[in-house]
Amino acid sequence: KTGAYDQNVIGMSAQEAENKAIKLLNAVAYDHQSNDGRKVWGSDWQAAHWAYYCGYGAWILWEKISTENRTLIKNMIIFEADRLLSEPALFYKDKNGKDLIPGDSKIEENAWNAELLYLAATMLPQNKNSRAWYKQALAYMIPATAMPSDLKNRRLLHGKPTKDWLNGYNVEEPGIVTNHDIIHPLYNALSSMVNAPIVFSLVNQQTPEAARFNVAKIYSSLINTKFIAPPYKKPGGTMYIKGQAQVYYPQGSDWGTEIYDSFANIDVAAWAYGFDSGQKYDAAYWADFHVGAVLNQQKRFADGHTYMNEKENSYYGREAAIATRMGSAWMSIWMQAERPVNYTNN
Repeated sequence: KTGAYDQNVIGMSAQEAENKAIKLLNAVAYDHQSNDGRKVWGSDWQAAHWAYYCGYGAWILWEKISTENRTLIKNMIIFEADRLLSEPALFYKDKNGKDLIPGDSKIEENAWNAELLYLAATMLPQNKNSRAWYKQALAYMIPATAMPSDLKNRRLLHGKPTKDWLNGYNVEEPGIVTNHDIIHPLYNALSSMVNAPIVFSLVNQQTPEAARFNVAKIYSSLINTKFIAPPYKKPGGTMYIKGQAQVYYPQGSDWGTEIYDSFANIDVAAWAYGFDSGQKYDAAYWADFHVGAVLNQQKRFADGHTYMNEKENSYYGREAAIATRMGSAWMSIWMQAERPVNYTNN
């Protein structure tokens, strides 16, 4: 849709690629429980994540999708968005610092629920629940990146003090994310928090301030928060390492330590939207290393895939995941050139 597709690089015509994309999008929606197909997915903890990616992809190619399949896709989006209206944001710790979900921040779940809600609100503005979806997206985004200090934060955020949006927090000061019982740099990379400016800019709307709440702090923590070994793994230091693509994992990584696309994506977003303001080395500096590492990985294989094995990345959807993240990075750059982001605190 952006004109970036190069069939000489891919080895497949643009038309064939478009046909495959549309077939996949239609099939995913057809199988959602809101439709009369096989009803094999929907309503689970990650359903909003998949409905967002399917809905977003379909929206970009909307004029190429049949009326029948548009209905399937809209049914999927509306079903998942309506479901979330009655499900509150989750918190890793309560207002007193007591564990609610030990060792597992809910930053990611809240963020991907918000993605689906703001997509629904912008894609289907005439729906009777559009405004409610938008407000619920805010109610997920703000808790997603909330820290202990925000429990006393009186700054007005979308009509009320920040603290009044919160029943706890999901990020430790000064921007550290704990997931899977470890301090986890991959979750500092905020893969589900950086897409809002793309979605809102596609329809020339302002992006809610909530979409960048504490994002600069969490990004800064990748660069500046120092971990001493011991108790942390040798050699200690910051998660981002000057002059290197390699990332330091203070307590290891259960996904693997050769994953660079998540960091490339947040670097590009930080550069595009100014989350790197005041840093000694700007986000473009770090993006060069992390994007370069991805390209080097892909050069190893004739078909251009990224990972050699599960040791590099143990996630079963690793090749699909890198496609979404690098696609997001591309769109952050492209949309900023077309329609620079404009934030609103209304």
